[in-house]
Amino acid sequence: MTATLSLDRPAERAHGVPLTVRLRLLSTGSGRPMPGYAVSLWHCEQPEVAWQTADPTGWVSFPSSFPDAGAGRWPHVHFEVFSAAGDRLHTAQLALPGDACATAFGRRHVSGHTLATDSCFTGGWALEIASVTGDAARGLVATRTVGV
Repeated sequence: MTATLSLDRPAERAHGVPLTVRLRLLSTGSGRPMPGYAVSLWHCEQPEVAWQTADPTGWVSFPSSFPDAGAGRWPHVHFEVFSAAGDRLHTAQLALPGDACATAFGRRHVSGHTLATDSCFTGGWALEIASVTGDAARGLVATRTVGV
C-alpha cells in the first residue's frame, strides 16, 4: 500500500485551501517509529479513502484540501492505522484548531460550532488536535504524532 490517493475536491472545501495531513506513527511501548504500518484517511463528506504506508521514520503525508464543517461538527479528518499484517489498531479523528479554521474559512468560519460543542470531541479534543502551519494562499499543513 504505497500509493497515495489524493483527497482533493477544492469546490467542496474551504474555498480550495490546500491541506497536507502529516501523521507520525510511534509505538506507545517503545516510542519508536512504526514503518510499514498503513494509514487510511478520509473526509466525512467524501466517499474516497486514501491509503499510505509509513516510511522508515513512521511518517505518512496526504495531500488534500481543508475539510468543511459538517452539520453540527467541527472541521476534522478521519483516519485508521493498520499493522503490516492488516489488523486495525487505531481509529481516530484529527481535529483542526480554531486559528487554522479561521484562516481556511475566513469570515464564514464554522457558524458558531466549537470543539466543546462537537458531539464527538466533547471531553477529549485536546488529544485529537493537530498542529497546523502555513497560510491559505500557499496551503496549510496539519501535523500530529499518533501513538499506537
